[in-house]
Amino acid sequence: MSDNLIGKRDQVWALIDAKSFYCSCEQLFDPTIANKPVVVLSNNDGCCVALSEQAKALGITRGAPWFKVEREARSKGVVVRSSNYTLYADMSRRFIEELSNFSPCVEQYSIDEAFVRLDGFKLDQLEDYGRQIKQTIYKNIGLPVRVGIGATPTLAKLGNQAAKVYEQRVQGVVQIDSDHKREWLLARTDVQNIWGIGAKTATRLRTMGIDNALQLSQKSAPEIRRIWNVVLARTVMELQGIACIDPGDIDETKKQILSSRSFGQGITDFEELKSALAFHCQRAGEKLRRQGSQANVVGVFLRTNRYKQLPQLNRSSAVPLMCPSQDNYKFIDSALQQLKHIYKPGYEYQKVGVILDELTPAIDEGFQLDMFDTSAFDEAKRRELMAITDMMNAKFKNGIKPASVIATSNWHMKQAFRSNRWTTRLDELPIAKC
Repeated sequence: MSDNLIGKRDQVWALIDAKSFYCSCEQLFDPTIANKPVVVLSNNDGCCVALSEQAKALGITRGAPWFKVEREARSKGVVVRSSNYTLYADMSRRFIEELSNFSPCVEQYSIDEAFVRLDGFKLDQLEDYGRQIKQTIYKNIGLPVRVGIGATPTLAKLGNQAAKVYEQRVQGVVQIDSDHKREWLLARTDVQNIWGIGAKTATRLRTMGIDNALQLSQKSAPEIRRIWNVVLARTVMELQGIACIDPGDIDETKKQILSSRSFGQGITDFEELKSALAFHCQRAGEKLRRQGSQANVVGVFLRTNRYKQLPQLNRSSAVPLMCPSQDNYKFIDSALQQLKHIYKPGYEYQKVGVILDELTPAIDEGFQLDMFDTSAFDEAKRRELMAITDMMNAKFKNGIKPASVIATSNWHMKQAFRSNRWTTRLDELPIAKC
């Protein structure tokens, strides 16, 4: 990121995210649990990682150990499902593919949300377009979504949050198309809820008398840059309606980490795809460690260029790790194994990428171990190796690169409540009887 404060006033952004994504996927293929409290569990059916609105209303909290809440939850009619990563990854691919029909510029931010550029529209013309996006996605793939629209990615993010808070009033779409709406929303947004501002920065801002987004937007960007840094100065400009941040620029604690980039030209060679995917695993691992997290799931996606008159193929996969890790080489090993399964020769590919999912805070001791994964006993040493690698790569750009892939044996996770992989397995297709 450069240090200039040049922005643009002629951009239009939308942020679309799927509501309770994991639970919505489960309810989509099982109508008997629609509108019922649903909980999706983590690796080995350990903790609650996703909750439907009905489950939240019962007081179940995200991250709660299932064995502690199971008895009470079942007595209240809660439906439980194991994480079905194959299904979620494929539904995420379909979600992004649907968004591509509304704009050629779609930037996936996580497994269930994406930024969409809508340049060329006037802001006051976009509320109906946002509803069209919402209705089309629900009609075509069955996922309920929320839409936030604004002149900058930051305002689109705040609009999306408002669509969640005031969902009944706005029907899931919030369009910030006037200074009155912008200031009304910013005045009701706590400074810590601004995209890219963490707890420490929010605490420091409050000592300066800045408690909400409106107060921050009224500051001078050059002055904020002088006192703080260029990142916060750009946030001020974004709140003022001047676009100067790309979605990939924000460094915050994320629920998922994605690394991908379109190729300069189409690629057909499998070895080149392997090399690109290994690079993205390394890059995603660096982001993961920078925010002090560890990953439980590695996902991979592979796409052709839908705008070329060529054979098309879009495939994706997601596999849980045996134990949560920060190790690049575990990510590379898992990703390349998945690439072998989703790759098909005879296609010209435009993009390959990796998603690190089910992130949890990393701890320095007391690592979660598994009796079948002996490499977990070396996790502390591996983290030291990753730290040294990150330091060297920060000093000498990409100075240390992966040279090989560590093979692992096949294994199966405990998934006692997993639903069928409806969209990717012929032997698990839904059956209709009449």
